[in-house]
Amino acid sequence: MVECYSVLLCVTDGVEDIETVSSIDILTRSNINVIIVSINNKREIICAHGTKIISDIFLKKLKDNVNIKAILLPGGLKASKDFSKNFLLLKYLKKFKNTKRIIGAICASPAMVISSNNIFPTAKMTGYLDFKFLIPYHQWSKYPVFWDDRHKLLTAQSVKYAIEFNLKLVKIILGEKISSKIEKEL
Repeated sequence: MVECYSVLLCVTDGVEDIETVSSIDILTRSNINVIIVSINNKREIICAHGTKIISDIFLKKLKDNVNIKAILLPGGLKASKDFSKNFLLLKYLKKFKNTKRIIGAICASPAMVISSNNIFPTAKMTGYLDFKFLIPYHQWSKYPVFWDDRHKLLTAQSVKYAIEFNLKLVKIILGEKISSKIEKEL
């Protein structure tokens, strides 16, 4: 029997289009169930560059499940600001941290959400280079995509690395063989 894993993809108006859509695409190609979670209680989300996304569920209605392996935060300046102030989302991030599940953040989200809320005070991370100053020096990783295995934190610098970020997540959850297979299909 093949286990079916799920990933929560958090969205709100202003999320970065490619970072959001590439997560949906690559994870779905890998047979990982992507649950699009609206943190702003709107079903239709307008991304930073106009792409419309339909959410599956509102954050306040979400029920946790052991098959949910990760929670992802795409970037986008407006979205990252909204993520960083959402009490319920921050509570979920801490729950995922405490249960040793994967937290993924890309672009502005590592600095504006993860670092600014001190969710991982000792984890290494990367993020959008213009917000590098928001991440303490001892935590900064120069790599465009960085996996801190000890803390279960996956981060990436920008939209340019969205595909690599998602392939790394597939590798972490399903292994090298499936990640390589998906990469060859792209």
